[in-house]
Amino acid sequence: MTEKEKQRLEKLNEKITQMKAQQQAIIARDKERARKERTRRLIQNGALAEQYLNCKDMPPDEFEHFLNELVKIPAILEVIKKKNEPS
Repeated sequence: MTEKEKQRLEKLNEKITQMKAQQQAIIARDKERARKERTRRLIQNGALAEQYLNCKDMPPDEFEHFLNELVKIPAILEVIKKKNEPS
């Protein structure tokens, strides 16, 4: 292998390394964006739950028990089933 070919290979390896780093950066940004979207959705849904279920001062374990009891009500189960049906 000539010196010129070795230099070309080194440059190609550098480009490969740079592209891999760019790929990892893009993946990391996408994961961060998804994480932030999920956090925002959880906060918004929690705020709505507090508003409509009047559970502002309820500790999480008590709220979980409340939700468990709520979803056992047949009418509530029917609403949940309808919501989860494909449109």
